[in-house]
Amino acid sequence: MTTRVATAVLIAAVIGAGARWTLGVIAGESCGLLAANICGCILIGWASSSRHAKWESLWFTVGLCGSLTSFAALAVSLGAALEGQRWSFAALIALATIVGCGVGFDLGKSLGDRQ
Repeated sequence: MTTRVATAVLIAAVIGAGARWTLGVIAGESCGLLAANICGCILIGWASSSRHAKWESLWFTVGLCGSLTSFAALAVSLGAALEGQRWSFAALIALATIVGCGVGFDLGKSLGDRQ
């Protein structure tokens, strides 16, 4: 990995993490995380079908989308909900994430295929 690629990935990661944090502040922690994960999946779907140069693809998918999405935070949120016996919330957020991210990825892929 060249210095140029590493710098691009680092800058994109800061932007992605900042966007996820902002969504959490605006929409609340759980809804912001869900929105960030769905947006990230849309972008990853788009990037997987478009024809970018390899280094651009790395900064976009690994840097931006990798830091925008957080499935580790989802696991912590689900664990806390299950521990607190909030079964409905755990089921709702898990289902919304699975469906939203799957549909989001397909939407992004079809948008990328149109180009």
